[in-house]
Amino acid sequence: MPVLRSALASLALCFPLAIAACGASDATGQSVDDQPVFPYPLDDTLRFQDVQSKSTHNSYHVETPGNEVGDWHYSHVPLDRQLGEQGVRHIELDLHYNATDAVFEVYHLKYLDEQSTCHLFTECLSVVKGWSDQHRAHQPIVIQLEPKDAVPDDIEAWFAALHAEITSVWPMSRLITPAFVQGSHATLGEAIRQDGWPTLGRLRGRVMFTLDNSAEFRDAYTHGGQSLDGRLIFADSSPGDPYAAIAILNDPVGGAAAIADALAAHMLVRTRADSSPADVLAGKGDHRAAALASGAQFVSTDFPAPVPGVDYWLDIPGGTPSRCNPVTAPPECTSEAIEDPKFVR
Repeated sequence: MPVLRSALASLALCFPLAIAACGASDATGQSVDDQPVFPYPLDDTLRFQDVQSKSTHNSYHVETPGNEVGDWHYSHVPLDRQLGEQGVRHIELDLHYNATDAVFEVYHLKYLDEQSTCHLFTECLSVVKGWSDQHRAHQPIVIQLEPKDAVPDDIEAWFAALHAEITSVWPMSRLITPAFVQGSHATLGEAIRQDGWPTLGRLRGRVMFTLDNSAEFRDAYTHGGQSLDGRLIFADSSPGDPYAAIAILNDPVGGAAAIADALAAHMLVRTRADSSPADVLAGKGDHRAAALASGAQFVSTDFPAPVPGVDYWLDIPGGTPSRCNPVTAPPECTSEAIEDPKFVR
């Protein structure tokens, strides 16, 4: 993969030392340039794990004309409209590497289901950043990445190319990285268990990336399950893992105990409110109540707003657009303290 090797070589100038070499930094090495301060009353109290937010599944997806597959029978509006109109604060992108053009693309399945509101990964990132630039008081936005490629022979070059595309759009000062959260702790998992996530005041206007993979990609990205040293992206994990910070537990009913364990370890959890579009359209698979009650911070859906002919959608009760997490938030929390429309909209 010569193109990927070239990307890896170019990154050697600035990554993984980019945090220290490409801008002012704090004791963790994370850039702290241009961090605005907003008059939120609990920004030094509320932590990232104290929120509950709406998420979308395959957030780029547009139904292909003539589609007859029930699970593909849904369409999303562009990402900036999800953020601004639908209150979404967690999105999911499927990644495919196009070796011919040396770019990552975002779509579901080649030929069969590849319509997307933003076909290039960098285009998707630019849409999110454009909205963020205009609404810097927003709570952190999470972008979940699911690799759809076969595992490449030179996986480190694949990771380097992915990092390069992320940092071509988002400056380090606007990223939440594992190093930023780990700080001076021996491991990321220790930092999360002992301190929890940073306060909302430290994270506003930023974005973080998570890796949706529990096989070879994750094993390689975590250096054999040991750490996220030198990485930009958080990886799916379980309590007790040295890199434990986020967990993707899509079944809020069967996975209720696992969600509770992850929350007890101060991890961020993504679950699903609906099992599939086909089930929703058949009047089945409605897990909204269980997902919201579980305390998972990010509740994903294919239907974040009303759709003609579908009597189903997800809202965060009392959210503005997010709400205080029903399991983890302190009593003094209010939805407006997480994100106040007068500051963001």
